[in-house]
Amino acid sequence: MVRVLILQHAEGEWIGSMNDWFSEPSRVSGFTLTTIRLDHGEALPGRNSFDWLLIMGGPMSVNDESDYPWLREEKQLIRQSIADNKTIIGICLGGQLIASAAGAEVYRNSAVEIGWFPVIRTDTGAQWFPQTATVLSWHGDCFRIPVGAVPFASSTVTPCQGFSLGPRVWALQFHLEAQPGTVEAFLAFETQGLPEGEYVQTQPQLLSDAFLLQSQKIMHRLLDSLV
Repeated sequence: MVRVLILQHAEGEWIGSMNDWFSEPSRVSGFTLTTIRLDHGEALPGRNSFDWLLIMGGPMSVNDESDYPWLREEKQLIRQSIADNKTIIGICLGGQLIASAAGAEVYRNSAVEIGWFPVIRTDTGAQWFPQTATVLSWHGDCFRIPVGAVPFASSTVTPCQGFSLGPRVWALQFHLEAQPGTVEAFLAFETQGLPEGEYVQTQPQLLSDAFLLQSQKIMHRLLDSLV
């Protein structure tokens, strides 16, 4: 039995379409899923209590440790998990947490990127990702590359959209887990409305489901590659 730990940081930012993959009959008896709500004050488990680590998104920054003290413990658990050669996927904030835990800078990007934009694969080792795919980005921060990591994707405004640390650790800036309802959940975080910017789409564009199926297929291909 593969024990999967999910670190959740906000309402509506769960594993999305990954749950469909884990729920398939061929896998449902092979994985157990446990979710820790860090935003609800739930305690992190010990490093030996899980095999896979899924680190999800959230509206906070990895640099907001004074406002969210649990970020320090979370980064420590991520460092331990990398050292233990566990399987790790980090998405958006989760990817930035992997970068920060591995010693790389997470900084404000030159522009906010919110919308369905093309991402280009830059490393042939990431065969699970197409040469180009339109995926959901929703971030203002981005990361530099940790020592020993390999960047695998970029977009027009974000120099690195993702990297790998060995074959089992993947950090993504974009939301491959997107499914119906994901954009609505993210919009709920924008209490002051969407920011203005060249790389911020309108609500009708964001709510389009034109790319959801492709996104789900890519997400499942990444998971397939890790089994």
